[in-house]
Amino acid sequence: MANGNRPHPVGTMAPNGFGLYDMIGNVCEWTHDWADLSFYQHSPHVDPEGPATGEARVARGGHFLYPSAPNRAAKRLWADPLERSPIMGFRVLVRDAP
Repeated sequence: MANGNRPHPVGTMAPNGFGLYDMIGNVCEWTHDWADLSFYQHSPHVDPEGPATGEARVARGGHFLYPSAPNRAAKRLWADPLERSPIMGFRVLVRDAP
């Protein structure tokens, strides 16, 4: 299992090539999109926004309970946004002033 079966503090692992930390393997990150299993079959190819409504939201990335090998930022999961889960979270971005 990745990360010792628990989430880790941000910045513990090395950043990726873009200088971003923890893009996969800590917790899956909620997105704005509602889940629709057939959406990508009929969606625009550039910057699809997802359906306007739904019952489950999309989350992306891997989580600490998932084996390391299949974890990737493009991995899509979906869940009821009202349910709590230790593997779901969100990303807070901090931007240094120019």
